[in-house]
Amino acid sequence: MNKTALFFLLVSALLIPAITQAEALNWDQLTGEQQTVLKRFKGQWQDLPAEQKQRLAKGAERWKHMTPEQRQRAKKRFKRWNNLSPEEKSSLKNRLKKFRGMTPEQKKAFRKKHQWFKNLPPERRKALRQRWQNLPPEKRQQIRERLRNMTPEERREFRQKRMQNRNGI
Repeated sequence: MNKTALFFLLVSALLIPAITQAEALNWDQLTGEQQTVLKRFKGQWQDLPAEQKQRLAKGAERWKHMTPEQRQRAKKRFKRWNNLSPEEKSSLKNRLKKFRGMTPEQKKAFRKKHQWFKNLPPERRKALRQRWQNLPPEKRQQIRERLRNMTPEERREFRQKRMQNRNGI
């Protein structure tokens, strides 16, 4: 047997049990706590895709370890999610996909910027959002591309100039 065939045989031997296990996740295999958390899915469990069953089981396991405050926040987020339009959900999924594709440094910078924005007074956040939304779509796209193509040093200089302009310096 050549090396390539042996390689594929070994990979298959390792992957098939994992795939079979995901497909074989029956309702009865869930813990009692997982079943309690996921009770609204019981009637449709056998029809759910294996990947979704795995995600739900994993989420139920996380739920078990949450504090009451964390659970309350999660319930609020879930309720907010359910009230979104399909377009809004799609947009958020795309943004999450982009975030997951970022490098650790990019994620860190994004979180820092997000925290900065959250800490602004509500009226300042509202004004910034309004200002951004009032820009024509072409202008917003130009700004996005310009910022995306800047080096970190150019971004720092850009921010410094912007702050100087705001402060009238």
